[in-house]
Amino acid sequence: MAIFGKSDSTPQESPAPERAPAGGPSASGGTTATVLGPKARFVGEISGDEDVVIHGRYEGNVRVSRRVTISGSGELKGDVHARTIVVGGRVQGLLQADEKAELLASASVQGNVHAPKVIIAEGAQLQGSVAMSAAAASPSNPGGNEAEEN
Repeated sequence: MAIFGKSDSTPQESPAPERAPAGGPSASGGTTATVLGPKARFVGEISGDEDVVIHGRYEGNVRVSRRVTISGSGELKGDVHARTIVVGGRVQGLLQADEKAELLASASVQGNVHAPKVIIAEGAQLQGSVAMSAAAASPSNPGGNEAEEN
């Protein structure tokens, strides 16, 4: 049936393509991520198989098999275990990464960092220790990885 002179045979619009969440595409190439917004405050536990991006205040432990990012506005009080951890905000707790932990220049961390590869940018604050696993000094990388403490 035609309405207002339009025929039924007009092609329908295709649905809009999915867009990446506020955190952008995940490091693993997908577009799924759990995002805690900058004005949000959350207390609890997060676990799963997708990226986590924290822009707000979070209290609790995070255990995911992918990437955890604490942005410059993010605050986390708890332990983090993930494949990759990037900190730009404030963290109180243990950071344990299976591949890499990175503290950006704006990072402030009170706690220990454990990862095969640790990157600490100039200006980052770390009150704790860095432990790099034995996997970091494998035969393909005999010198191990860099770690600097400020």
